[in-house]
Amino acid sequence: MNVAYITMQFPVPSETFASLDIESLRQQGQDVSVYCMRPKHVQFENLMVDRGHTRLKVTHFSFVSIIVFFTFLLRHPFMTLSLLGWVFFCCAKTPKHFFKSLVLFPSALSIFSSVLKEKPDVVHLFWGHYPSMVGYLVKKYMTNTVVSMFLGAHDLVSAYPGSVRLSEDADVVVTHSKSNLPMMAELGINVNQVNVVVRGTKLDFPVEGVDNKFKELNEPFFLTAARLIEEKGVDDVLRIFKGILNHYPRAFLYIAGDGPFRLKLEKMVSNLGLQRNVSFLGHVNQVELIKVMSKTHFFLLMSRYPSERLPNVVKEAMYQECVVVTTKTHGIDELIDHGVDGFIVEKGDWENGLDSVNTCLVDEVSAHSISVNAKQKVIDKFDVNISMNTYINFWQVAKDRNGLL
Repeated sequence: MNVAYITMQFPVPSETFASLDIESLRQQGQDVSVYCMRPKHVQFENLMVDRGHTRLKVTHFSFVSIIVFFTFLLRHPFMTLSLLGWVFFCCAKTPKHFFKSLVLFPSALSIFSSVLKEKPDVVHLFWGHYPSMVGYLVKKYMTNTVVSMFLGAHDLVSAYPGSVRLSEDADVVVTHSKSNLPMMAELGINVNQVNVVVRGTKLDFPVEGVDNKFKELNEPFFLTAARLIEEKGVDDVLRIFKGILNHYPRAFLYIAGDGPFRLKLEKMVSNLGLQRNVSFLGHVNQVELIKVMSKTHFFLLMSRYPSERLPNVVKEAMYQECVVVTTKTHGIDELIDHGVDGFIVEKGDWENGLDSVNTCLVDEVSAHSISVNAKQKVIDKFDVNISMNTYINFWQVAKDRNGLL
């Protein structure tokens, strides 16, 4: 099938899962193109190479998009007015969304202009908020094309009214966690028509594993990986690590990621006297991050971020047999069984996070068992190829159904 992915920006450092999904589809024989509503990310060229997006067609909003928009406006005024009316109908009571929709209006129409020419079998909205504008036009004017939309935590927190409206007509609606369903129902989405498909991770990274990371452990290695914003809770990771150093002075913590909170974190490291035991790696590509994970004993993600849902970086760490300590975010119990294949603590509760780590440090057998269970959980339930094959099956059924109409 020919699949058009509609998203805001691609690739971006914080969305490795998007790259994994698309490359899995391509490996399974699907022809994928990506259309972005925003301009290129500053790291576009490097990310395309790092993530193996060879010969992947990706288009972004640019000066050319503005020309395409005005050309489309002149050639298809009724389609343009139709979208404008839909936006007004959906967003008249939410000025923020209405204004942002108008800002993105030229981008949506320029993308639809390209999609109208290419006539893909499937248009998939990777994010179900503002890309819904494109979805509306495809559903209305390209009746044989499957309209598929993903609604994740960010979409639900954003509560874009067009998402709810389009979900009524979309051929396929998907979310990645059962925990999203109550919130979707509150927004007015018919959850009986929503398919839950987990976001999987790649299981074939070439790394050197060890039989038992925790055997005779006296120099534990720790890792956290996140966008360095305050809500990601890296400050709580540092508090946990400070407690570890009291008994394991040769322990070491790697912090992967970058962001506006980095300077404050670096100052905190200095104030806690952790300079010799902490290293800021900055943004690292996925392959390098996996290599660090493969040698890491504990992965800590103390996120307080309201849109956190089953983060892929946790799955990757579990697959690399790290003992994961993370916070109680929506749906996390679908990924981690507390005390069996990882640990879950309340947001901000770094003391219990420290206790969880210490439990493993004094019990090698328990730590090894948890790490092995974690890897098996990911193998059994979070393989990206299985997840994307499920998408393909949904799309094929919808395509066949549309062909009969």
